[in-house]
Amino acid sequence: MSIIIGLVFFVAAYLIGNLNFAYILVKFLKNEDVRNYGSGNAGTTNVLRVMGKNVAIPVFLLDALKGCLVIVIGRYVLNLSEVFLVLGGIAVVAGHNWPAFLQFRGGKGTATSLGVFLTYDWEVAVIAIMIGLIVLAIWKMVSLTSMVGMTMLPVFTLLFGRTVAEVIFAFVLCLFSLFQHRKNIGRIIQGRESKLGQKVKMKN
Repeated sequence: MSIIIGLVFFVAAYLIGNLNFAYILVKFLKNEDVRNYGSGNAGTTNVLRVMGKNVAIPVFLLDALKGCLVIVIGRYVLNLSEVFLVLGGIAVVAGHNWPAFLQFRGGKGTATSLGVFLTYDWEVAVIAIMIGLIVLAIWKMVSLTSMVGMTMLPVFTLLFGRTVAEVIFAFVLCLFSLFQHRKNIGRIIQGRESKLGQKVKMKN
């Protein structure tokens, strides 16, 4: 029975991840698909460019919250094993990045990954966030900030001697992030990456 509950949790976590708040809020407020503008990404950074911080902040918080919710339900409500918690955490980020309900074109998973890891292991997550903020202050590139922050997750799970399951969890989320930022990596190398504060005009 516990295996069945764990599998149902895994599928439910993926479906929760499909609740892409960048898409939902922009569609509600402007009746537009945010993926048709800017980077074409359904995530906080693109919403910031096309709609401003008043919409981007709620998007970030809601996308992070769904990651928190999955871990809270799995750990405190269902009392699942670490393996199923990890699988659920991976599933909710995968659902955000590749949502079936949006033709598998979602976001890059940073907010949801942070929500997941802040709930799963807040000490590692806070260190990753702090390092990411330092990168943002110096280079002003959200993509670079996200990648560096996500890369710190496996680094510090290893340094802190966390369980094998958690280390694998951190590596998977890091790889998800690097894969989703692959075009950004190319632009960073070419010196063409957008910096914080650059705007994209949405039609009225």
